[in-house]
Amino acid sequence: MDTTDDSGGVDESVVQSLVANLGAFTADQVRAALKETNGAADRAADWLFSHMDDLDGAIAALNSNDSKTQGASSGGPGASSSTSVPLEDGEHGNYSLTGMISHIGKNTGSGHYVAHLKKDGKWVIFNDEKVALSSKPPFLHAYLYLYQRKDTIGSSPSPNY
Repeated sequence: MDTTDDSGGVDESVVQSLVANLGAFTADQVRAALKETNGAADRAADWLFSHMDDLDGAIAALNSNDSKTQGASSGGPGASSSTSVPLEDGEHGNYSLTGMISHIGKNTGSGHYVAHLKKDGKWVIFNDEKVALSSKPPFLHAYLYLYQRKDTIGSSPSPNY
């Protein structure tokens, strides 16, 4: 039995599986993500979650790019996402460390995660319900570092986000 969709060449069983497992997306949204990621379910899920703020706009952009490049060679995985879209970052940015996530335990499958955030020039640890000043944040042992561009500190987020 052929499970591919005639219009996009995506496996409909993968579409239905992702719709059921992710729970937040329609079949058409999942099809678009699978098409963008050459059928890779894990990458499609990442793509969907990373475009949640404007999913309809992202899918419209994909469809627009597809109509422009239809008939051209793809050039390999991810080639359709390498269009010449200008970056909104502008000049070179200066960033300031504003937070980090660290892990206490033997491995990432067990143990405990905590967050350290900079508030009013001091580091604060967030450990479940306990929040306290942190005298020695684990700068060298964090798993994830959070930065904010210095020229945006104190400004409101753009309404386009």
